[in-house]
Amino acid sequence: MPKISEPTFTISLAKGLADRHRMPVTQVMAVIDQVRQMLIETGREIYRERGGEPSNLDFGLEIVANSGGSVFTSGSLNAKIAVTSNIEIGIEAAMRVLDTVRELNKNGDSTGHPAAFIEETTRRQIVSRLDRMTFLQETSKSEARFRVMVPKAYKTALRRKAPTTAIFGDAAINRLKTFRQPLFVEHGVTLHGKLIELKDKSQVESVELGKFWGELRRDNGERWRIQFDSKDEEKAVPLFRRQVRVLGTAHYYQSRTPKLTDVEVFPDENRDYVAAFKELFGIHKDLYRSDLKGLLDGR
Repeated sequence: MPKISEPTFTISLAKGLADRHRMPVTQVMAVIDQVRQMLIETGREIYRERGGEPSNLDFGLEIVANSGGSVFTSGSLNAKIAVTSNIEIGIEAAMRVLDTVRELNKNGDSTGHPAAFIEETTRRQIVSRLDRMTFLQETSKSEARFRVMVPKAYKTALRRKAPTTAIFGDAAINRLKTFRQPLFVEHGVTLHGKLIELKDKSQVESVELGKFWGELRRDNGERWRIQFDSKDEEKAVPLFRRQVRVLGTAHYYQSRTPKLTDVEVFPDENRDYVAAFKELFGIHKDLYRSDLKGLLDGR
């Protein structure tokens, strides 16, 4: 019996540096990694939509070499990724990526609020990853072209007519820039967490003179971008990798990590939750004249 080939997701980088048929390794690998995470995160959401709880859902993604053994081929630069497991969901995840990119191109000239466009969870995941790619593409002046090939044996699994190609270029990038406008701003916000170096430079707006960035990781796992003034460098830098308290103006976004500006940062005092519990436990016991069961029963 002949072997059935797997569906493939091809990434082509064209224009700009890619037209030389060579690009910095870090940029090429970063684009591939964003696509990989885009497919996996979208696939997990699809799995949940269908009533499951995914575990290690990575689709068995594999780079496919050509007949000559080359992983990347010119044209300008092409990389082909095969989906080798959880194939039906993998195909649907790839289709949603193409759908989102094509919708971004349709609305390339729109300046309206993005809330309705990225209301679906899967679309938020895709938009977030594409937004990271804009930094890479603007640096290299390139554009990414996506192509999905679905073998005939798997086409019956598709529940709709699906696109096979999409271009993530200037029109889509311009649309994404409108997403960077904050939904609302809140003054006088205080946050607690661990201050670290901001690794994901794609989540930072164009570099401003006299500014530098950090990332705050709160106890609940939430991440914030923190924008500092250069004049505060001597005070802020020694606090990196430490628990801090940060005051400032919060900017909330639909598809991006929130940020804090106009900040003041202080070392956070060690908080002893056990001691606080002992101190507060029972301080209002005179107000309640029933045992726990009675309180739960409404007596």
